[in-house]
Amino acid sequence: MQSKTSFFNKGLYKKNISRTWIAGLLYLIILLLLMPVSYIISIADWDNTYFVDVGISKGMCLFMHIADMPTAGLAAFIVIVLSAITFWYLFYKRDTYMMHAFPISRKSAYFTGMASILTVAVIPVVVVSIIMTIIALTVDTIALAGIWYWALIVIVSTVLFLSIAMFALMVSGQLITGIVFYGIFVMLYYLMELAFRITSSMLLFGMGASLQSQRVRILSPLQFIPGNCKVDYVARYTDSGYLRTLVMKLEGAEYLAIYFVAALVLLTVSFLLYKYKKLETVHDFIAVPFMKPVFTIGMAFFISMVAGAFVSGMYEATGNHTYGSKFAVAIISSIIIGAIIFFATQMMIEKTIRVFSAKKAMYCAGYSVAALAVLLCLRFDVFKVENKVPKASEVAWVGIESQYTMVFTSEDEINTAISLHKNFLADKKELRDVNVKYEDVSGTFFTIKYKLKNGDTITRQYQVVDTESPDVSAEYVAATQPILDFLNNPTIIKEHVIGNIWDDCHVRDMYFNTVTYDDVHNQFNYYTEYFMNLSEYERMQKYEKVYQALLKDIDDGKVFRTTFSGYSMENETKSLYNDLSFTVLNGDVPYFSDVDTFYEEQYDPRTKYDSDGQRYEQSIYCSLNIDCKNTLKALKDEGFYYSDDQVITWDEYDKLMGYSEYEDPEAY
Repeated sequence: MQSKTSFFNKGLYKKNISRTWIAGLLYLIILLLLMPVSYIISIADWDNTYFVDVGISKGMCLFMHIADMPTAGLAAFIVIVLSAITFWYLFYKRDTYMMHAFPISRKSAYFTGMASILTVAVIPVVVVSIIMTIIALTVDTIALAGIWYWALIVIVSTVLFLSIAMFALMVSGQLITGIVFYGIFVMLYYLMELAFRITSSMLLFGMGASLQSQRVRILSPLQFIPGNCKVDYVARYTDSGYLRTLVMKLEGAEYLAIYFVAALVLLTVSFLLYKYKKLETVHDFIAVPFMKPVFTIGMAFFISMVAGAFVSGMYEATGNHTYGSKFAVAIISSIIIGAIIFFATQMMIEKTIRVFSAKKAMYCAGYSVAALAVLLCLRFDVFKVENKVPKASEVAWVGIESQYTMVFTSEDEINTAISLHKNFLADKKELRDVNVKYEDVSGTFFTIKYKLKNGDTITRQYQVVDTESPDVSAEYVAATQPILDFLNNPTIIKEHVIGNIWDDCHVRDMYFNTVTYDDVHNQFNYYTEYFMNLSEYERMQKYEKVYQALLKDIDDGKVFRTTFSGYSMENETKSLYNDLSFTVLNGDVPYFSDVDTFYEEQYDPRTKYDSDGQRYEQSIYCSLNIDCKNTLKALKDEGFYYSDDQVITWDEYDKLMGYSEYEDPEAY
């Protein structure tokens, strides 16, 4: 007689352990190699290690080692292996009927299986944590909290992924399909968002860079946990590269609590699915009725939507086409592909090719109408995605990238950038098809990026053409020229191209390479004057005079100007082949890097940082042109070059190299 009250069966528990212990042993070996073994190897010759040179103790090294250890990835892998082995009997008719004929209730079988899986998955984590604790007690106890917080992250991740694995295995009657479903479920939200972003990047106006702003969210635990629930640290170094402070952090405890509660809910749902699962559903592609339409419609919609966008992309590659025609191709192809996938999934679910009937045709027609409605909503921007411009109160900073990258953080500049963006979007009909309407006008792209205070990012990228061309309309100029006027304001250029210390700095170094062509040997000779015979003060005086001349050229609108013309022969006849670079420095004011902020890049704090972890200098590259009269005169007066023959344009360089005037030198 089956037990109606017991949640645990000792005999079944032992049997499960006998089948899965080898996986647990391999898991333990992997953890041992990753953690204590690799740490011991790293400190074996401690006196000759890098850590001693920079002042890192063994305890600090151990904490850093823990911070580098994987968490969610390990748990996700071991869980599906153990779950598949433990509940293998659910996917074979003979075994499932035999198993459920034993005097063991489904409740007992389910929770005993959970207990055995957790035993095999958690014991290796605990054992390794104990070993790491013993090591910590012998070197330094500062790493103890990090060791056990890492263990907590892995254990909670194990419970969470176990709940997802059980749900995936219960909704399918096939083992391989259940494992595939598990892989889909652990990344489901991320994949859904990715599908929308791929589609929008190909079809929606300005969304070409939308993939860059995809943010991992809590609904994607496999990606979210490693980045937000972790053992972490911030190391600050002195100018000489010696460790000044090490701030150790344990992050994401609140997310672990949420994940644990979600896991308990999903385990309960999985238990109910198992409790009422019909034995005859073994070998069914989907064993739970309510999942059949969800799977069919989900597969048909998301795959067809992305596929339709790719078909539209291939159509666009055949030549310049209007926005409307590209979207029409995307809609038609999405509907056709969606119908094909709809019936293909029905064949998999029903295990027959005889799925074509009036009833199925009606379902497919209903799906197609719904999919068409969604695609038309995208086409006419019903969800206001294309026109989305955040409120100034929501924005931490806004960046604009074209020829130069500028990031605006002040309230006035943020408001101005938002106003310019709204003005640009006021007439999308004029701007969407610039590649068709102004096919013969040279152009480029510019990007607007908003970093919101909540951590989200909104990125838009637009194709634009030369505003000075006689072929462009007044409406087009009205939409785009204000952006150029703002970016080319001399104060904006100095503040955001040179940097926030432009008016309160000294030039630490400066280099200008000269170029002469040797007709006899048919070669270019390059030379850079370093003024090694002068004192540091004398060199600084020369640098300062050239720098002030450059600022005057900026005020006159001759250098660092942004245009939407892209590559043109006129640029080649004016732009100099000679390079000018210099480094600005203010030891009292931290340097704000627009480029680093725009790309949200993190650099090694041991380079170009002072003892407080701030950066105080920046090297600037300047592309000069023949109109930079003040800068060129100052360079010549100060001895950076002596003859006008040492300064040549790109056009002159191309001719000397034998390039055709019709060829783009960037191709070489």
